Amino acid sequence: MSFEAAVNSKAVEISKLSVEMTTAAGSGHASSAMSLAHLVTVLMYHHMRWDPKDPWNPASDRLVLSEGHAVPIIYAAYADLGGMIIPLGKGREAARPMTTADALTLRAIDSSIDGHPNPKIGFPFFDAATGSLGQGLSVAAGLAAAAKMDKVDRNIYCLMGDGEAREGQIWEAADFLVDRALTNVVPIFNCNELAQSDYVSPQQSYQGIADKLHAYGFIVRVIDGHNPRQIADALGELHVVQNGQRPLAIVARTVKGWGAAAEQGMGKHGVSVKKDKLNEVLGQLDQTAKDLGVADFKFSGELRHPPITAKAAPRENKPIKIKPFADGLAAVGLDKDLSAGKPIASRKAYGAALVALGEADKRVIALDADVKNSTHAQWFASKFPAQYLECKIAEQNMVSVAAGASAAGKIPFCSTFAKFFLRAYDQVEMAIISGANLKITGTHAGVTLAADGPSQMSLPDVAFFRAFCHVAGANGQPAVRYFFTSDAVSCYKITELMANIDGACYQRALRADTKLLYKPEETFEVGGYKVLREGKDVVLVAAGYMVLECLKAADELAKSGKKATVIDAYGLPLKDNGILDIAARSGGRIVSVEDNYAGGLESELAAQIAAAGAKLTLKALYVKQIPKSGREPQELLDYLHVGSKAILAAI
Repeated sequence: MSFEAAVNSKAVEISKLSVEMTTAAGSGHASSAMSLAHLVTVLMYHHMRWDPKDPWNPASDRLVLSEGHAVPIIYAAYADLGGMIIPLGKGREAARPMTTADALTLRAIDSSIDGHPNPKIGFPFFDAATGSLGQGLSVAAGLAAAAKMDKVDRNIYCLMGDGEAREGQIWEAADFLVDRALTNVVPIFNCNELAQSDYVSPQQSYQGIADKLHAYGFIVRVIDGHNPRQIADALGELHVVQNGQRPLAIVARTVKGWGAAAEQGMGKHGVSVKKDKLNEVLGQLDQTAKDLGVADFKFSGELRHPPITAKAAPRENKPIKIKPFADGLAAVGLDKDLSAGKPIASRKAYGAALVALGEADKRVIALDADVKNSTHAQWFASKFPAQYLECKIAEQNMVSVAAGASAAGKIPFCSTFAKFFLRAYDQVEMAIISGANLKITGTHAGVTLAADGPSQMSLPDVAFFRAFCHVAGANGQPAVRYFFTSDAVSCYKITELMANIDGACYQRALRADTKLLYKPEETFEVGGYKVLREGKDVVLVAAGYMVLECLKAADELAKSGKKATVIDAYGLPLKDNGILDIAARSGGRIVSVEDNYAGGLESELAAQIAAAGAKLTLKALYVKQIPKSGREPQELLDYLHVGSKAILAAI
């Protein structure tokens, strides 16, 4: 019984510290943490192959805490094991073992022990920020898929709550795991029957969850989540399961507030123990230890996690250089269109650049959501099937899988229609918080999609991503770099640029075939813009398809003897006030033109004008009503008052 006694003793010990941490913080989720005490003990002290002194080891097993609010129990175990942390604001060279004193700084503004898992604050045990519920299993799937690609023998364990199991993304991830036979992921459901404000639905009962998992294709084990032997035996089945194609899932019945009656029952979620009640709760945990016969337990090696035996190549950080534009297009059969001078859609150039990136570096992987024949990620999928993850119609799962793969050293490129990324904005934000090196390309952007109507058009996306362009990420750089390419050359070159940027990028690409505006040797940069035509009377600023409309308007204007400067502002955040300087020399008038809702380019220019105190006039054209279908792009542009006619009227 020494193993069981050791686990019970340690479960009491780390539960007590979890309570003390949340009391010191004045907030937190001690009762949820206590429900995980035995599961965390068996995993972190006994089962997982990892080294507390080297949590960065790319061959170690990983633990994803999807129910991120229960993180105090992880912190407690990690402090006890002396896992490495990085003091807030310091670099990895300042890493040191975590202590109990560190644990008691939970949620403090100057602490790296954050209220929910956040690896970029200084806690490298985690790979992704979690706590927005339902996303952790997808992150685990991304870590596992990357391990399979790299042939690294590492297992990924994901802890989730039963109330959380209502989130649809969990079942998107379950589909993905079974589809790809990712037997190196173990979903563990913490079934304590209590959600935040009520009991969980019968649909989230432990038996209901087990039945669902079985129906999805998992091998399911239902256990007592406070029975050390049952936990160890269930986890021990993993090596047997991995000889087949069906992943293992564990459904653990637990008690919220285990070990202390005062922390059990309704109304305890997210409520820390008051200081005047602390001794009572700690005393109840001590009594639990006595009841289990472990009050005076002396450890003598009963808990010893196995060593890391897998080998993993060191993570690379080298620049990626792809073949020239013409060669890249020729590789996917577009050379005849190019030589004939035919218009080429930027989405096709994205597909060509993706193939060139795959040839240049195996770190590059691609993910798509069942539209690869429209985004042209299919060219990558056919040439590099081992580096491609088909995610089907499950965009939320796709983004979080990419975040997990990024944590494993991959450079993930996600693509689908720009509109369909909207349903994954929470996942995108969590990936950004995690510091994921995520590259997103939304095709069929803007209203020029025309015939398919507003349900297929991305219109608020520019405002969403622009907001992150003005937020510093963990590396001190903009949290997102945004690009809207106007032709095939710019899309090809900017896709290469994104691969070499440390951090998240979002690129809009067009459905329509458009003429080339740039020479193949043109270069592009973060926050850059290009002056396509010089004039002296007005400045037209646009991006994407609207650059073409501005050029048309400039041609018409020239017939009356007036000359317009036309600028392709392809990147945000705009790097400087250069456009304002140009406008000051061109009549002091700017017309910005966009085929999206407000909050994009017009806001960027207005903010620069205000900050500079510039004496300039800005007239902003953007979509100001809900669109509808139209048979041709021009019909939509005119209907929404953003086409060349509206530009001339604005001038």
